[in-house]
Amino acid sequence: MTDTQYKVIVEYLKEARLNLENAKDNIKSRIKELSEYLDENPDEGQSFELAFLRIRLEEIEDIIGKIEDITRDFQD
Repeated sequence: MTDTQYKVIVEYLKEARLNLENAKDNIKSRIKELSEYLDENPDEGQSFELAFLRIRLEEIEDIIGKIEDITRDFQD
């Protein structure tokens, strides 16, 4: 691969990371809202959604870490 191709890939990875960071922030916000709601209004369906969101948040954080690793490798 040429240096230009590496630079293009790095830019795509940076954009993907930014999008994932935005998704992570949105999920965290929804988790906070659900947690506050569930404190006052126990609801099994909402509890399942909260668990689902927490799992997705962990997965996104893992992907962000992998993107950071790959980006570092390309830049070295």
